[in-house]
Amino acid sequence: MNLDRFRHPAGSPALPLAAMIDVLFLTIIFLVLGANFDQRETVRLPQAHGEAGVDPTALTLQVRADGTLLLGQEPVVAQAVLPRIAAASPESVLLLPDREAQVGQLFLWYDRIQNELGVPVRVGVRPKASP
Repeated sequence: MNLDRFRHPAGSPALPLAAMIDVLFLTIIFLVLGANFDQRETVRLPQAHGEAGVDPTALTLQVRADGTLLLGQEPVVAQAVLPRIAAASPESVLLLPDREAQVGQLFLWYDRIQNELGVPVRVGVRPKASP
C-alpha cells in the first residue's frame, strides 16, 4: 500500500497574499473614513486662587534664570543648599523661580528638598512687574 499520497507537501502552504492585502486596505479605509478629525476637545483649567504675600515660616529658595540660587536673600552654591536648609529646619520651603528659569532646575530642587530632607515644598509665582 502506497501512503505517499497522504503525506503533506514538503513546503509550507502558500498564503493568499492578495486577499490579505485587500482586507488590510479595506480596514484602513474603514478606519480613516470613520475617524472624525475635525472634532476638537477643549480642556477647561480651573482659575488659581491664592493669597498674596509670603509665609513667614517658609524658607525661600529663589531659582534665577542664569542658574544662580538665593537662599533667603543670600547667594548660595548648589552643594550648600541642602545642608543649609537642613540646618535652618524650616516648616516649609518656598521655591520662587524667575520667569525665564529652566523648569528642569525647578523640578530638581523640588524633588531633592522634598525627598532628601522631607520638608514640604511649595512653588510660588512672582507677580508681573509694573510697566
